[in-house]
Amino acid sequence: MSSANLQPVEAKQTWTVRILSALIILIASVYIYKGFETYEKVTDIGFNEEARKQPFLAAKLFLEQQGTDVQLLEDYRLLYANTDAAIFPNTDDTIVLSEGEIALSSSIAEQLLDWVNSGGHLVIALNASQDADVFRANSLIQQLNLSVYWLSEETEYQFVATEIINPDEQPLMVNLETSYRLVLPEDPNIFYTAGDINGPTFAQMEMGDGLITMLTDVYIWNNYQIGDEDNVELLAQLGGTSSKVYIFSSRELPHWFSLLYEFAPYFIWFAAVLLALSMWHWSMRFGPIFRTSEDTSTPFSLHIKAAGEFYWRHKRQQALIEEIRHSVIVALHKKRPATKSAERQQLLEQLTQLSGWPTDTINSLMFSQTQMNETQFTQRIASLQTLRKML
Repeated sequence: MSSANLQPVEAKQTWTVRILSALIILIASVYIYKGFETYEKVTDIGFNEEARKQPFLAAKLFLEQQGTDVQLLEDYRLLYANTDAAIFPNTDDTIVLSEGEIALSSSIAEQLLDWVNSGGHLVIALNASQDADVFRANSLIQQLNLSVYWLSEETEYQFVATEIINPDEQPLMVNLETSYRLVLPEDPNIFYTAGDINGPTFAQMEMGDGLITMLTDVYIWNNYQIGDEDNVELLAQLGGTSSKVYIFSSRELPHWFSLLYEFAPYFIWFAAVLLALSMWHWSMRFGPIFRTSEDTSTPFSLHIKAAGEFYWRHKRQQALIEEIRHSVIVALHKKRPATKSAERQQLLEQLTQLSGWPTDTINSLMFSQTQMNETQFTQRIASLQTLRKML
């Protein structure tokens, strides 16, 4: 057979192999594709760092969409403070105080009430723990004569959203705290309350040209709960008409010293004077700090002399000397641990090096057993004490 006849046959076989390979790949691809099962998975990445730091960030963004300027703050003491960052609200602003148990001074409370009388809108949270006097540090709540009471364990109740009727006669269902209720004063200016048979969880009171709104909880507007029920609608009703809203979200009491300085500054001055007098008394116990005369002996030196005389009279001077020598050796071991197994000569070398005294003097102080008169005994005690302090 000629080569001319072989070429068409080989070309035909090549195309056949290619087609079969393509079919095999196609079938395998379809099989593999059908073998995979696809499904959707929802991943909760949580709140970002800013949202975690600002619990009312969602409320801020919502009000800003309504054209209201919002400031999120963490320190109540910025109100009417004598600093560059002080807050001085206008009469058409709204202030939200999110913590009833926070410390709030009487001066801030009086200025806030004056601001409300001038036309401001104050929203107060009376969120509380089961304490007999939870609002003792909050002068504003004290002046308004507000409190809460907890429902007893025997009280049968279910969590039901509070129904609030807005000015348009449209009911709003709001997730306020219902484990305790507001205790309101008998004030004719309280014109609206909402709750159930166990008591109110929401109330409003007129004061001068302004308004005070009281709730059991304002965290219905935090990043987690603002979308529940009609929470956001209530926020729009209360703060949406203001040109600016200040939301204070302080959740911890300031340091006790700051509270003491703010509420009882005279006590700090009294304690400082008492401390100064105590230090003066104890410093003068052993005589004046500075020697006024070389011939004058201080009570402290007399005390040392009396102790030496006691050991001398009872013939225990060697016991005192050995005790001080031992303390010298212990101090040397702490400073240079390698001397724990050192011999006498090595100890002398180390003590000489550290003190700068002659080796003979160190040897006499540490190892001499000669008899001494009272003057020599006193001098040796003083020298050993000086050596010990050098280490």
